[in-house]
Amino acid sequence: MSSRPPGNPLKTLPQREVTPELRRRTARTFWLILLAFVTGIGMMVAALAWQGRGASDYARSVRDAVVAGKPSPNASYSVGCGSVKAGPLPRGVTSCEVRVDGGQVGVHLVFEGGREVILNR
Repeated sequence: MSSRPPGNPLKTLPQREVTPELRRRTARTFWLILLAFVTGIGMMVAALAWQGRGASDYARSVRDAVVAGKPSPNASYSVGCGSVKAGPLPRGVTSCEVRVDGGQVGVHLVFEGGREVILNR
């Protein structure tokens, strides 16, 4: 008894004919997947921009509160944002620190993932 390698099962199947309807469905599926991908990227960009704007507004309000207290030009110190403005940090911000150096006020924000933003005046 000789053992032959099995034949290719695809050669025994009849070839499928690509009809115009099948082409339309394939093209429609391709464009819908592409549209969903682009929409998803757009939504992520919008969410990050919205998050950044909220944090930026918070940093400005903290900075304005410190500036309203008229820090001395001879003072240099750092405090947490929570001691200047009560309430929780914006979403995605892990730490916030106000730095006063020679009367110049800066707010240092650290986001999840290590991204840092410094808002100076």
